[in-house]
Amino acid sequence: MSSQPPSTPVKVPSSAANYTAATLDPDLRSQINSILIKEGHVTKIQDNLLHALHSHKSNWPTVIQNHALSMLRSGEVTSFPALLRRVLEDVRQDTAFSPSNAANNTTNGKAAATNGASDENGVNGSSSSSKKGDATNGAATTNGSNTGDRPSLAIPQTVVDEALKVTRDCLESVCEIDESGAT
Repeated sequence: MSSQPPSTPVKVPSSAANYTAATLDPDLRSQINSILIKEGHVTKIQDNLLHALHSHKSNWPTVIQNHALSMLRSGEVTSFPALLRRVLEDVRQDTAFSPSNAANNTTNGKAAATNGASDENGVNGSSSSSKKGDATNGAATTNGSNTGDRPSLAIPQTVVDEALKVTRDCLESVCEIDESGAT
């Protein structure tokens, strides 16, 4: 990975800050992706994300593994594609209901405080799909009004924040904002 700026940074129009995935020019996206790959930034982002996931107190990778194994052992899913779809859906659902995604919901704050964890990590709190119990991996689990037997599968907010910071830093190192008004 090079610590020097790219030889030819990608010129990005200042209006790109308002683009969505659907409106971003495919050629511009391809240029940015190519430079990120070529200069080792994608590997840096992936390595940082994996490190953050493994070092976070929630032990998220083990929680996901235990959830997948539980579904396979129970016969709830019987094929890898079905398992992958189900785990991803459960992560999405728990993430959507995580305290970090709720706008100052007092129930979420109360549930997070009940188990002694702050909701800033996005791993504890009230979730319609978060369940009570299973602390075999040492991670704090959701307590409160939820029932069931699994911890939240939401990616911890601090991990998301760190991944976004590293990604932003990488993008800033390969892109140059064109303030001339070009769109």
